[in-house]
Amino acid sequence: MNHVAGVALVLVILCAGWVPARAGHGVVYYPSFYPQEIRVETMDPAPAAALFRNNTLHAYIGSAPRFTGSVPDHLKSVDSLDSLLVLALNRTSEAFGRRESRCAAADGILAALAGNSQGVIFNPYPVTPYHPDYLHHLDRIEDAKAAVRAQGPIERVLKFRARGPLAEALVPSRWRLDRDDWDVSLEAVPVDRLTSTSSVRLNGWPGPPWMKEGWFHAYRLLAPAIAGPEEKERVDATYEQLVRGEYLDLTERLNLERSLLADLTRGCDRLVVGYTLRREYYSDDFSEGVENITFDSQSGLNSDIFIRTVKLKDFPWNGWLRIGIDEEPAAAWNPVAGFTDSPGRLAWSILADPALIPLPHNGSWIPSRIDPDIAVAKGQSGGFAVPADAVIPAPGTGALEPVGKGKFSSAKVVYRVLASRFHDGADMEVADLLYPYVLAYRWAVKAGEDDSTYDPAIEAATALIRGRLVGVRVARVERTINEIAPDIKVPLQTPVVEVYVNYASPDSLQVAALAPPWSAVPWHLLALMEEAVKRGFAAFSEEEAERREVGWLDLARDPALQQKLIELVEAFEREGYRPAALEGLVSAETARSRWRALGKFVDRDGHFLVTNGPYRLKEWSKESFVFEVIRELTYPLGIGTFNRYAYPSRAVITEVKRESDRIVVEADVEKVVKAQRSRKIVRERLTRTTTRGLYPVLVESRYLVLDADGSVVTAGKARWEDDGRFTVDLPEPLPLGRYTFLVAIYLDDNFVDPAARMLRFRADGS
Repeated sequence: MNHVAGVALVLVILCAGWVPARAGHGVVYYPSFYPQEIRVETMDPAPAAALFRNNTLHAYIGSAPRFTGSVPDHLKSVDSLDSLLVLALNRTSEAFGRRESRCAAADGILAALAGNSQGVIFNPYPVTPYHPDYLHHLDRIEDAKAAVRAQGPIERVLKFRARGPLAEALVPSRWRLDRDDWDVSLEAVPVDRLTSTSSVRLNGWPGPPWMKEGWFHAYRLLAPAIAGPEEKERVDATYEQLVRGEYLDLTERLNLERSLLADLTRGCDRLVVGYTLRREYYSDDFSEGVENITFDSQSGLNSDIFIRTVKLKDFPWNGWLRIGIDEEPAAAWNPVAGFTDSPGRLAWSILADPALIPLPHNGSWIPSRIDPDIAVAKGQSGGFAVPADAVIPAPGTGALEPVGKGKFSSAKVVYRVLASRFHDGADMEVADLLYPYVLAYRWAVKAGEDDSTYDPAIEAATALIRGRLVGVRVARVERTINEIAPDIKVPLQTPVVEVYVNYASPDSLQVAALAPPWSAVPWHLLALMEEAVKRGFAAFSEEEAERREVGWLDLARDPALQQKLIELVEAFEREGYRPAALEGLVSAETARSRWRALGKFVDRDGHFLVTNGPYRLKEWSKESFVFEVIRELTYPLGIGTFNRYAYPSRAVITEVKRESDRIVVEADVEKVVKAQRSRKIVRERLTRTTTRGLYPVLVESRYLVLDADGSVVTAGKARWEDDGRFTVDLPEPLPLGRYTFLVAIYLDDNFVDPAARMLRFRADGS
């Protein structure tokens, strides 16, 4: 049976009914995700509102549609963190030249701004309820709010520099706007700007493992404003300790986070006023709507997870999904330094799989195309001996060289890579997994005056990986047969790769997200792009394209470049070309077959965007692009893989009290319950038998105990008792003094706007 016939049989069986696998009667595997086709269209908010009203649009990404009148009943919305509103006090201003004068006025200015919300949620601290480390700073957040309320609005007339319409609308009318001679500056900083220059996102690699953490955003936002060299050095040193994992345990890590935030806010140079939320809508119509909605707490619907769970109500296993987006595409489409704007990020999340997906309402990660086994050294001693035959790319050339004897790392991650066939028919192999490392090291180092194989965007994007990677070793390739049905047997390859890195974290999946062996595109496509850039046809990044005065490399929408790439593919097929770094892994004949397959793909599809993801690019224009599903039987992820992340439950703490030498916490649960084709929120007591549908609710409770100086004395997870209460035994004996107890309960990995409470108490020292 050929491949097409096999897929057809699978679809026929599935359409007849979703049944457990019994010999000859059915299959349970349906590769890829729910929609069979996804159409993305650029449109303004007003037309989006009209399309929502007549039920021809399923979701709108970006700003909220402009409805005339009330929002239609069949629409639902999701909120995610959009921007932080930042206040800067001008050091060169006569009013705020001294630190004391800045800090004395800060609370009064914040109070004046808080009285005119304009959609800004007042939160005078850099960490918000939409950051996963919100609990770690809860006492300071509440104290900052109380200080502003106690101060009251400042009476002095100030000169404001307002950047953007939101900032202008917030400035009190009695204050004067002046762009040049200003005392105070106000600006809404989008959260995605805080990660854009440090985000990896290169060819399926994730961003920085901590990219959603509040302390990371605070550093990116506030550190550039610190003027004193000693203060700057101290802040940078603390930041480096956090990103290197240089701490003994959770308590020391939490103290580092709190110390970093204290130093960032101490000088009153820049202050956070609050934050804004992005509200995005989708259709919940009984027949024409969509369901199984999962979104990210910081990127909303424009996230990897949304496409992987959403399904149409009338077509649960198929259907045509139509998405609107509020921004016109401007970025080039290439997986190395392209797809950088909002439409590009959405297109790439449809086309390609990342190695790991950000946990939607958390700061951790979901393994997507890798299955990691993670080991981290205890404390700052010991470590893992790196095998001498592990390899590391040489800076500037990318040549894979043995690490040699005597190398150690603080973490070892063994990845089982869930490989599959690329869209051009090539099977994913070890060379595909190793080549992204080669590219990162080759293009991140400028060799003298020759910059033909250097791009500063790649240098910035891969600095984290290159700074932490110690070695990579391919342990083996497991070969198995997946028997989907008695007459459908699919050969599978599963490379097993060891990666050694210098990084430790209490969250082991953050370690796994640092430098995973993964490639969303085949090595021959990466090599083709490299040669195009080296020969001056185009540049990987927008900045380099402008500097070199060439085009920004686009694999689909640049006809002139496409013809040059076609000629290169033909020449490489004749030569059996493969990069020097792969000559020991790939034969000339194998290389010829790869180039031949790529050429056929381009002839058929009209573009070079070959991935091993769930969808392929079908049509595109300036206003829209269409993707069709790939029901590839080697594809390892199927319908329902990520369903548990939709509609997470939320806890509500009802009581926190001290009972002698322990703290007791009680809570309810708010969970989403399906009723036919709609959903409602139900609240009930949280007990050990609480379920969400057929599955038990995942429950985790964390706490911190702080001393009078705000230092973390102890931290950990509360104990969930049989009666449903949570208890924490206080350290014995606690020295005489005042203490603060912070606690939060998280359900179904949902850390957003958590049930978090604070209890202050005294210990008598006995």
